[in-house]
Amino acid sequence: MTTEELEKRLTQFIFAFESVFDNDWEFTHTNLQDEFRHIFVSPSGTFLNPDVEDEGNNWGNRGALLDAYRDLIGAMKERGIYSELGEG
Repeated sequence: MTTEELEKRLTQFIFAFESVFDNDWEFTHTNLQDEFRHIFVSPSGTFLNPDVEDEGNNWGNRGALLDAYRDLIGAMKERGIYSELGEG
């Protein structure tokens, strides 16, 4: 993987992150409230690994963020610059 490809993935992640946690903050905040959270994150899930059938369920920017996050993590692992929590 080239530096340019890694930079592209990083840019996509930052754009998606800002979309969910800044531009769409009011919508994100509402979706994380107890009354709605079960729709977007199962009791056994987390925000990054929601364990639901449709991760983008009426929240397209969140689905795009999860895709960009996973793509970036894969690229970082490929380049040897990422390790799982608790590992070296």
